Amino acid sequence: MTTTAIGSTGGIGRAVDGKLGDAIDDRVADALEDYIAEGRLDGKIRARRSPGGLAALVAAGVAAVLLPWCLILAATLPSTYQAGHWKLTWIGLDCGTAIAAGLTAYLLHTRNRYAALTAMAAGTLLTADAWFDVSTAAAGFDRTLSVTEALLLELPLAVCAFVVAARELRRV
Repeated sequence: MTTTAIGSTGGIGRAVDGKLGDAIDDRVADALEDYIAEGRLDGKIRARRSPGGLAALVAAGVAAVLLPWCLILAATLPSTYQAGHWKLTWIGLDCGTAIAAGLTAYLLHTRNRYAALTAMAAGTLLTADAWFDVSTAAAGFDRTLSVTEALLLELPLAVCAFVVAARELRRV
């Protein structure tokens, strides 16, 4: 019979029956065998993390700050505003969209897994472009043209980009 001495604050050793330790070892070994048999344990040591970790906490913090901020903007922003760099804004948005789409095409051609990221960026930029085109267009022909362009071009292309991204994520 095996005994293990466990120190106490009084310095007097207390013997614990080794059968308890053996029983615990047997139960741990049985559980370990079950994990290995089910393929849930592959022998690799990994850090314990929550499902979303720090990124989920940061994303929740951003949402918590931005939602009240949207209410503040709704109450304080003027209904019209003279933009100083109107051309630069639209050229920059369209160039960013073109770069994201071109990079997506290249990454898809080279079968690179990062195509999912650029496709998501392209879809998001196309959606933003449609939103700002429609919401900033003057009444009449400009608004009709913007709505038509959004419905027939920008939003369908954004949906295609999101489908490509989803497909690429499943492939990875």
